[in-house]
Amino acid sequence: MRWECSRGIPASVGSTLARLNDDRQPKLSAELGELGLIERLTTRFGPAPAGETWAGDDAAVVRCPAETLLFATDLLVEGVDFDLGWCSGADVGWKAIAANVSDLAAMGGRPSAAVVAVGLGTGPSPALVDGLAEGMASASKRWHLGLVGGDLSGSGEVSVSVAMIGAPGPGGPVYRSGARPGDAICVTGALGGATEGLRLLRAGARGSDDPATARLIRRQLRPAARLDEGTALGGAGVSSMIDVSDGLLADLGHLLDASAAGCDLLPTAIPVDPDLVAVTERWPESRPGPANGAGAEPLTSALTGGEDFELLFTIEEGRLAELGPLVEAGVSRIGTVTRGGRFVGRRAFEEWEQQGWDHLRPR
Repeated sequence: MRWECSRGIPASVGSTLARLNDDRQPKLSAELGELGLIERLTTRFGPAPAGETWAGDDAAVVRCPAETLLFATDLLVEGVDFDLGWCSGADVGWKAIAANVSDLAAMGGRPSAAVVAVGLGTGPSPALVDGLAEGMASASKRWHLGLVGGDLSGSGEVSVSVAMIGAPGPGGPVYRSGARPGDAICVTGALGGATEGLRLLRAGARGSDDPATARLIRRQLRPAARLDEGTALGGAGVSSMIDVSDGLLADLGHLLDASAAGCDLLPTAIPVDPDLVAVTERWPESRPGPANGAGAEPLTSALTGGEDFELLFTIEEGRLAELGPLVEAGVSRIGTVTRGGRFVGRRAFEEWEQQGWDHLRPR
């Protein structure tokens, strides 16, 4: 697909954006124009490999990475998924790519190519446009995929939509629906860091010199999709998998719904991000209060906080030993799939899961 400016606005993006006023930053000039704006973006994404065509034609021409394709899409919208008051265009661009890479990782696959559609909002500055391109280019390089084209348009707010294709691993796609009673429930990494990072940003902590604070904020702004782990887990024969984007319990609920199963989780086995307690003491105003019912314990953040982009999976009990290297790298066994209800310790699962992230609710 060529990079193009949408025809659904009254004039070309170049001239339209030039008329939009924002006293805080310089604007993209009318002289830059549509082609200049497109070139400003695409020069950051590198040339197409031999035999492929990326930006510059009516559709991209790419090699099919496999007979069976994985295809994912994700949309980030200003005011719902991010706030430009505390994140940069580069943060938004990175996260838009990372969210899709995480979806493919959760299927045990690897990304190959992506197209992106950007709504530029009201009066975008050169810094915003350059930042979006920089973030997407950096993330694409990090996960070895081609950003092959897209679309630009004026809009009421900034939005970034990415569509990505990839290939499943040698064992084929890993689905949510394969969990069976008796399977172990496991998760990579630590949980709760990204949602705490969001609270810290809202509390005005960006730029803090505290290492733990800075790391939690980075987990929110620059998530690290578990691509290599997803490929390895798919090859190890996990029975089901999903990424933790909406929150551990919300996403486990999606997996268990697809598998028609229940679970028993051990609260003390949940891998809470180790920086949460220290940061809570330094930034108490970042903690949720009783008004939103979320509680103040780090465990609450780990169970219900979204956007950690860790991988949640199930595997036959007898195959746990095959995960040796992955366990050493940070995989935790947190519970067991059952035929009955869904519990975290003695507390009913349903008491917790409504606190997970819902993209149709404001943050």
